[in-house]
Amino acid sequence: MKRNAFSENLYKNAGYYAVVLISLIYVASSLVLISKTGKSVYEIIGTGFLSLVVGSLINGAFRTMGIRRGEEDERTVSTIALHSSAVEEIVPYIDRLDEYCENENKNAIKRVRAKILAKAGLKYEECFDENGIAKELSRQLSVVSGQKEVKKRHRQRKKAYKQAVNLKIKRLLASDLTSDGGDYNNPFDFGKSKGEYTKARSTTDMLTRIIMAIIFGYFGVTLVSEINFATIIWNCLQIIMYITGGVIGMYSTYMWIVDDYRQGVIKKIDHLQKFKLYVEKH
Repeated sequence: MKRNAFSENLYKNAGYYAVVLISLIYVASSLVLISKTGKSVYEIIGTGFLSLVVGSLINGAFRTMGIRRGEEDERTVSTIALHSSAVEEIVPYIDRLDEYCENENKNAIKRVRAKILAKAGLKYEECFDENGIAKELSRQLSVVSGQKEVKKRHRQRKKAYKQAVNLKIKRLLASDLTSDGGDYNNPFDFGKSKGEYTKARSTTDMLTRIIMAIIFGYFGVTLVSEINFATIIWNCLQIIMYITGGVIGMYSTYMWIVDDYRQGVIKKIDHLQKFKLYVEKH
């Protein structure tokens, strides 16, 4: 219960927390004067690399905590348990799962094609046979005559027909339903796996860290009052910024686990249940 209360509080007030932290960073920056360090290229690279390593470690640690919190959330735990049970239930019929996926692929392609054609005022049966093989455009569609609007409508129909014929989608595979995986641009969108999400986020985070490392490596500070703690304060500001980014990253990762990732698993469960009905009917 405490974890849920914490999660709800974080969810509702994350924006406020971020604003407070960023504001504190800005206020703290008023204690120093920002100027060039005068360091050599090698010194800048060395300092920047150290900053990069520290920032990456902090950010990576927070994202790991976000994944762990998301995995431990009751909603995620119960959903994963349901998926495991669903997989166990279809084990006796696993040899027919490929057959089911192929049938779903055909139906999905037909649905998407029908939507594309409908926007141009075409019926699926006019353009494809029962096996999904494209027909030639009928005489009515191939003749261009009449007013400007008629010709425009004809062009729209030809474009829709060509788009439907050349339609490509990622096919549903048995492994998509029994394990992590999936393609975002795909009728069977189960979302990214945790590995894919972490890899994508790591790439973005690394680019951000590199930019920040160059900035912190190139610029240094001097205190207005000439106090000798300028470097300490500057490094503290860097750490605060890294922690702020890490907390935001942890929160976004947590929400991705309990929302996007979990919804993908739920879709898999729905398909596995649908597969059971398919086996019973066939």
